Amino acid sequence: MCSGCFDYVIIGNSTAAVGAVEAIRSIDKLRSIAVVSAEAEHTYSRPLITYYLAGKVHEENVYYRPKDFYEKMDVACHLGVEVDLVVCDAREVRLTGGGKLGYGKLLIAAGGAPIAPAIPGIDRPGVFFMNTLEDARRAKGWLSHTRRSVVIGAGLTGMKTAEALVQMGKQVTVVEMADRVLPTVLDSRAANIVKKWFSSRGVDVLTGVMVVELEGREDSNDVWRAVLSSGESIACDSVFVTVGVRPRIELVRNSPIRTDKGILVDRTMRTSVGDVYAAGDIAQAYEPITGEQRVVPILPNAYIGGRIAGINMAGGNARYNVGMSANSTAFFGLSVMSAGLANVEDGSDFHIITRDSGLAYRKLVFRDGRLVGMIAVADVEGVGLLTGIMRDGIDVHGLEAKLLDGTIRLIDLPADIRAARLEGKSLKWT
Repeated sequence: MCSGCFDYVIIGNSTAAVGAVEAIRSIDKLRSIAVVSAEAEHTYSRPLITYYLAGKVHEENVYYRPKDFYEKMDVACHLGVEVDLVVCDAREVRLTGGGKLGYGKLLIAAGGAPIAPAIPGIDRPGVFFMNTLEDARRAKGWLSHTRRSVVIGAGLTGMKTAEALVQMGKQVTVVEMADRVLPTVLDSRAANIVKKWFSSRGVDVLTGVMVVELEGREDSNDVWRAVLSSGESIACDSVFVTVGVRPRIELVRNSPIRTDKGILVDRTMRTSVGDVYAAGDIAQAYEPITGEQRVVPILPNAYIGGRIAGINMAGGNARYNVGMSANSTAFFGLSVMSAGLANVEDGSDFHIITRDSGLAYRKLVFRDGRLVGMIAVADVEGVGLLTGIMRDGIDVHGLEAKLLDGTIRLIDLPADIRAARLEGKSLKWT
C-alpha cells in the first residue's frame, strides 16, 4: 500500500514516463517525483518483446534504461501497484486495494490494455496476449514443448510474433478478419507482398476470416484447436491474441478530464484539467498531417510526448508537433515502412504515384503539393528524409519524381529548409 504526496506523479513506467522524468530533471533537480505502475518490471522497450521471445535479444537488453535509472533520477518507484482512479478535486491517485498518492502535477502515461475478443475458450492455458514482457516470458516457457501456433490478428505485433515463432521452429498460421495483413498501415499491394513473403517462409496467412472458438483437449483444458468462421478448424497447441490495444481511459472515469478514443490533450500535452497531463498510447494528441487529435501508439511519439509534458510540468514551455503515424520494421529481412495518410485512394483531394518492381514497392501520397503519406516495401532509400519533409509540410511541387525514385537530396529543398536542417533542426519541431 502506498501513501504520500509528491510534487510530480507519473502513472506508467514505459517510454513516455522516461521522457517525462528526464525532462523534469533537466529543469527541476530537487522536487519529488513518484512513478506508479501496474507492471512490476523496470522500464523496458515493448517492441523488443517479440525479439526476446525468439531468443534474438537477451532479457537484460530489453530494458529501456539502466537498472539504476530511477535511483539516479531520485524517483520514488511504486511498481506492481495498480491505479484504480484519478480524483482531480482531491489531487489524488487512488490505488487498487487501498492507498493513494497525492500530486502537485500529474502525468497519465498508463498506455493501453490488450483487446480481448469475445471468443469462447480465450482463457484456456496456452493462449497469450503479447503485450508485456511477462506475457513473453510465460509464452517462452510454454513454447518449449509445443509446435503448432495460431496468431489472431495480422497487425504489426501479430506479424512480428509470427516471425518470432517461425524463428523458434514452430508451424504458424496467422488469422486476420480484414481482407489483408497490416490493414491499418499498408495498402492492398504492399500487404500482398508481405503476405507472400511470409508464405515463402512457411507461414499460412488467412485473411477475411475470424477465429470463433478455441477448443481444448479432451483430457485437459489446454488449447488444442482454433475454429474459424469459415467452418474449418486449425490444430494448435498455442494461440497468440494480437488484435490491438485500447487506451486505459477508465482511469479517469467520472472525472472532468475529457476523453474520446484516448485522453484529449492540447499541444502542451495538458488535459482539460489544470496540472494534469497525458502522453504515450493513452493520449489523443496533435497529428500534424491532418491537424486533428489522434491516438498514434508508436514509441518515438510516446517518448517525445512524455518529454514535452515533463518540460511543461516543470515550468518550461514546449509544444508537441510530431505526432505523425510512422512505422518502420522488417520481416525476415524485408524492410517495410509506412507513414502519414498511407491508405488513401487516388482522388480529388489526393494525388498518388507508385513504383512497383517485384518485392520493391513505393507509394507516395500528395495533397496540395505536399507529401502527406507514403509506403515503402524493400525500396526504402531516403525514406528518413521523406518523413522529415512530411512532418514539416514542405511544398514539394516539381520534386515528385525524385521523391519517388529516392534521389531527393538536401540540395533539392528550399534554401530556408536546407539551412535549418544543416543546423541540425527542423523548422516545425520544438
